[in-house]
Amino acid sequence: MSITLDPTTPEAQGVGTRRSSFARVPAAFRLQFTVPSAMIGVPLVVFFGAWAVAVGIGHWVRYLAGGDPGPGYTGAAQATVWALAFMAAYSASHTFPFAMALSYSRRVFVLGAFLAFAAVSAGFGALFSIAILLERATNGFWAESYSFDLPFMTQNAGVPGAGLLAGALCLAAMMVGFFWSILYRRVSLLLLWVIILGLVALLAVVVMVTTQNEWWPHVGDWLAAQSAYSFAGWVLLLVLGVTALNYGVIRRAVPTV
Repeated sequence: MSITLDPTTPEAQGVGTRRSSFARVPAAFRLQFTVPSAMIGVPLVVFFGAWAVAVGIGHWVRYLAGGDPGPGYTGAAQATVWALAFMAAYSASHTFPFAMALSYSRRVFVLGAFLAFAAVSAGFGALFSIAILLERATNGFWAESYSFDLPFMTQNAGVPGAGLLAGALCLAAMMVGFFWSILYRRVSLLLLWVIILGLVALLAVVVMVTTQNEWWPHVGDWLAAQSAYSFAGWVLLLVLGVTALNYGVIRRAVPTV
């Protein structure tokens, strides 16, 4: 016997049925791009601006040297990573109260932010790879000035590996920036500084113990044995840990404006 529901009833229209909270993840993802300049415009300006400055300095050095001073490598690529880490912290500070006002769960907010940061990091990795190819094609913009075609990034895994590692490092920086902003909302300002100083002290102890036991050559050997792919894998493991930590912290964070 078949049962036909009246189309005007709430049961037939699906009214009152329970929706999965994950159905709002796409909306939480788009929330991070509500202000396009935050995640796209500003990072692009920093990316090309820092690159242009580095190339200009390369030509200047070449002119002062009066010939061929050899290849020069800069850290201009880091500028975008630091900018995105700051923008991730800014996003956590400004979109978290907005997300709570829209009745997003904290889990959905963290997941949406993670996916948005992953998309931005993938874009950065793609731009990084294109920049390497452009620097190779132009011999460092005719000044042997390299900001992306860095040997320690490309020598073991080529351009794809370098792009993957760049994207992974960018995602890690963004999740760490997100963490500190959320932690600020979770604990008092005094406790925040106690945690910062505690981490600095812990890092100092690790450095001192490593130096005392003469472990630095082993650390160097381990780093030298890593390819861009394997190092990206370690970084992505760190990202998963920080993401879980972010969710643990944000569960009791106060969404004040």
